[in-house]
Amino acid sequence: MPQFESHIDIEASPARVWDVLTDFGRYAEWNPLFPSVEGSIANGSRVRLALKPPFGKRIVLRGRIVRVEAERELILRCGTLVPGLYQIESSFRIGSADGKVRLHHHETYGGGLMAIVAGGQGARMREGCFALNLAIKRRAEDQDWKVRPRARG
Repeated sequence: MPQFESHIDIEASPARVWDVLTDFGRYAEWNPLFPSVEGSIANGSRVRLALKPPFGKRIVLRGRIVRVEAERELILRCGTLVPGLYQIESSFRIGSADGKVRLHHHETYGGGLMAIVAGGQGARMREGCFALNLAIKRRAEDQDWKVRPRARG
């Protein structure tokens, strides 16, 4: 299975990084890899997201949030009803290192279609993931960006 793993240090609080990561409604303003995500931030909730890989057209994926732990971890998994066609798991973990917040980002691509796409475009997929990490960093460190109040349910 093709995989991508990286980390980036961010000069912001874990809460601020979490707010950027989970503010799905504003992804279009800054997110180069996932320009939109619809769904609620809760374990097991269904999501609909747009993926804009650096090498192709925007595609819409459906998936589920596998794990949420506020200010620590968000894992999303997407796939198809056709077994073995594709599966994508995006994992974000917020930790600390050397007095800074460290965002760990891990992508796993599975299934026949993703093996072909990721295998042929692996370097460009990594570029898209690095661009996403840098965008999260810039957004979290931007002092002009304000967190929108979340609706209470």
